[in-house]
Amino acid sequence: MEAETPKCRRVGILGYGRLGRFLASQLLSVGPPHGVTLAFVWTRRGGPMDGIPPELHLKDLEGLQHTGVDLVVEVAHPCVTQEHGEEILQHADLMLGSPTVLADPDTEQRLRGAALRGGHTLYVPHGALWGCDDIQRMDHNGTLAALKVTMTKAPESFRLQGWLQERLVAAVASGGRVVLYEGPLRPLCPLAPNNVNTMAAAAVAAPSLGFDGVQACLVADPSVPDCHVVDIEVLGRGSCGRALRVTSSRRNPATTGAVTGDATKWSFWSSMLACRGHGGCVQLC
Repeated sequence: MEAETPKCRRVGILGYGRLGRFLASQLLSVGPPHGVTLAFVWTRRGGPMDGIPPELHLKDLEGLQHTGVDLVVEVAHPCVTQEHGEEILQHADLMLGSPTVLADPDTEQRLRGAALRGGHTLYVPHGALWGCDDIQRMDHNGTLAALKVTMTKAPESFRLQGWLQERLVAAVASGGRVVLYEGPLRPLCPLAPNNVNTMAAAAVAAPSLGFDGVQACLVADPSVPDCHVVDIEVLGRGSCGRALRVTSSRRNPATTGAVTGDATKWSFWSSMLACRGHGGCVQLC
C-alpha cells in the first residue's frame, strides 16, 4: 500500500510589505514541495498586491474562516493581532511577525486563552535572535539570571513613536551614535513596535524574565547604514564569580532605511515551515 501523501498546509499572509511579499512569492513558487501553499494575502489598507492572483486577495478578515487556512502569518503591524488574533486562533494557527504585541499583558492573556480554547498554536519566530534555543533551555532549567539585547541600526531604519521619535530626531541632528533607550523591554515595545520584535522573541524565550526582566538597549548609529547589529548578553546563575557568561554579535545586511534585515526574511521562511501545529499553546519557531 502506498504511503498517504501529507496534507499541504494552506498559509494566509497578513501584510504585503517586504516580508509579506517575500513569503507570498516563496509560497507561490516553491511552497508545495515543502508541504505549504498560499491560501490568501490581506493588507490593512487594501493596497495593490502585484504578483498575487486576484482570487487569492482576501478583502475582509471576516471571510478568513471560509478560506480553509491552516496557518496565518502576521507580518503587518501588532495592531492586526491585537484586533483580530483571538478570532484567527478559532480557525487556524497564528505566527506573530510582530510579537511586540505580547508586551501588553491583557493582549497576551487573551491570545493565550484563545489558543488554548481553539486548540491552535500561537507561534513566535526566532527572527534575528541568535541562540534563542539555548536561552530557552537555560530558562527552562532555571539557570538563566539575566538577558540583555542591544539593537543598533542607522537612524533611518527606525519607525518610532511618542517621545522616542522625538529623541531620534535629536539624534539625527547630532550626527553621531546615540543610545535612544536603555531599560526594561516592556515600556519600549509600544514605542518601537516594528523595530524590537527580536527583543520580544527573547522575552518569550525567557518567561522567567519576561518583558519586565529582559533588558533592552536601542542605538541609532549612522556609521552602520547597510546592516542591523544585534548584540546579546546572557548571564547564568552561579556563585563565587563562576556564572556562565555568553555574548554574541550578529550583523545582518540591510538595505538603507529598511526595518528588516536581509537574513531575517529567510529566518521567517524557515520558521513558517516549522509551524506544523503544536496544540493550544505558545511555541517558538
